[in-house]
Amino acid sequence: MLRLDYGKEVSGLALPDAVLKFLQEPNLAVLATVGPGGRPQATPVWFLFDNDHVLINTSKGRLKLRNMQANPRVAVTVLDPKDPYRYVQIQGKVVKFDPEGGARDIERLSQRYRGQPYRYAPTNKPEDRISVIIKPVRVSALGTRRPL
Repeated sequence: MLRLDYGKEVSGLALPDAVLKFLQEPNLAVLATVGPGGRPQATPVWFLFDNDHVLINTSKGRLKLRNMQANPRVAVTVLDPKDPYRYVQIQGKVVKFDPEGGARDIERLSQRYRGQPYRYAPTNKPEDRISVIIKPVRVSALGTRRPL
């Protein structure tokens, strides 16, 4: 197991190239948050790793958003769909909620994951989208079958 521990304050991650390359692949991630009562909540999410931060996107009113607004500490696990024992886990802190970039960023994510524009559900509209920027504080990686 490759364990990279960056402590509490990280200014610019020096991640190995193999980890950075893995984070550039359009693998699904799981976002873990903690609710006000201490109950954990995990949600599959699209993500981008950009400028040493993790970007995810959600809609107003979602439980994961409320959880992050109440407690900014999160974990993001990115899994290889072909090998679940190959993953990167990022523990971090939400540093920004960006409603202005929400519609733009869901389009970027949709292009990354689906190769097409985002299709809004009838109950969702561009002004409801919020981007969430996460600053990593600890990163660990595991790749037992093939090197990361």
